[in-house]
Amino acid sequence: MSDREIVVERPRLALRIEERPRTWWESLLYGWQHTLVDISPFVLPLAVAAAVGLNAGAQAGLINACLVGMGLATLIQTTIGNRLPIIQGPSATVTGTLVAVAGSSGAAAMWGAAFLGAVLEMVLGASRLLGQLRRFFPPAVSGVVVVAIAASLGQFAVRLAIGDGSGRNFLFAGLVMASIFILQIAARNVWGGLLSRGAVFFSIWWVGLGVGSALGAVDWNLVAAKPWFGLPQLFPYGGPGFGWELVPAAVLGVAVGYLGSVVESLGDYAATCAVSDEKYEVRHMNRGIFAEGLGCVVALAVGGLPVTSYTQNIGVIAATRIASRYVVRIAAVVLILYGLCPKFGALLVAMPRSVLGGVFLVVCGLIAMSGFQLLGLAAPTTANSLVIGVSLIAAIAVPPYVRTLGPWLSEQPPILALVLTNSVVLAMLLGLGLNAVLNLVMGGDREVA
Repeated sequence: MSDREIVVERPRLALRIEERPRTWWESLLYGWQHTLVDISPFVLPLAVAAAVGLNAGAQAGLINACLVGMGLATLIQTTIGNRLPIIQGPSATVTGTLVAVAGSSGAAAMWGAAFLGAVLEMVLGASRLLGQLRRFFPPAVSGVVVVAIAASLGQFAVRLAIGDGSGRNFLFAGLVMASIFILQIAARNVWGGLLSRGAVFFSIWWVGLGVGSALGAVDWNLVAAKPWFGLPQLFPYGGPGFGWELVPAAVLGVAVGYLGSVVESLGDYAATCAVSDEKYEVRHMNRGIFAEGLGCVVALAVGGLPVTSYTQNIGVIAATRIASRYVVRIAAVVLILYGLCPKFGALLVAMPRSVLGGVFLVVCGLIAMSGFQLLGLAAPTTANSLVIGVSLIAAIAVPPYVRTLGPWLSEQPPILALVLTNSVVLAMLLGLGLNAVLNLVMGGDREVA
């Protein structure tokens, strides 16, 4: 990629990347508000916890470990990585494949594949091949993968929200979604937009703990049993050479998730440079992906999930015009402090599952919209229409049907079973294959619409 390929209008910034706020309390405020929009470390771990069968106490521990890993990975990215003001956190793209792999290959294979994928991501960043890799992931392919991720995780969100079908579950899910919508739209100018940007965060607490407590649906005994302070345990679910397994089908599935995460991150780096008045260069790509892989290794070592760049924090920079990476480092420290308080994670586990299911539905909707926006960037050619349409419909429709073919499915090779039952893997393989044939080989990208 040429350093001159991306040209953006220079925004008027209150603080540039290398600048710092004038006072300590401003630094704390600006850093803290970054953490208010990061819902994924509270929700995504519960998807993995459910897939591997963790009990309530272990679920709380996983959330805390994710927060610690998130802070450490952000410090790595802003210090030795691409040094852009980017928050790192649990990846929805990788999580989607982890949940599927856990169900088909078990927890040990899931963790082993996640760790190997992190190492491979580091190698990819260090290899400096990213400039050439991007041509295989145009918007038509990356958009399909992101939409497939949203659809796959959305199924889990629905199960979490509805639960056993009781009226109380519908009430909690509906209330938290309504709260998010109202705060996002009606409170955009309240407290400088803080309520709007923290709509998910605030809605979880008042519905999950406030309304949940009033209806007797919060397990306060779990919260009381947790200490105020606790250090994360290294490799709590086993580790490389002592408990984790490398299963080829699991490695393939998780590797697809990592590839999707890399593609998303490259787009996030470009967007961050755009809102931060920084020229987007190849060094941002290589150093960023290397640091992201290293951050995944560190996060897994402390018992968390693989990380990626967070798009929502780019929105915070655009809204506040504060692009200081020093502020993002403050946010990283705040996230680590969250993670060092076991009671904090226990609060999220103690509240009704349907509250988090409602939040997760909103999150999946936003992920889907990101995918649709990517698809909107694809050239309106017949080839792209075929790539998008066939890949997306197959990825959404094939896995649910194939799962009903239990006896036949059990006789298939593990890798084939994974491809046919995992929407994200199927979307990635079909998108890459069809794009390579129709656009790169047959020249469909040169069609005049």
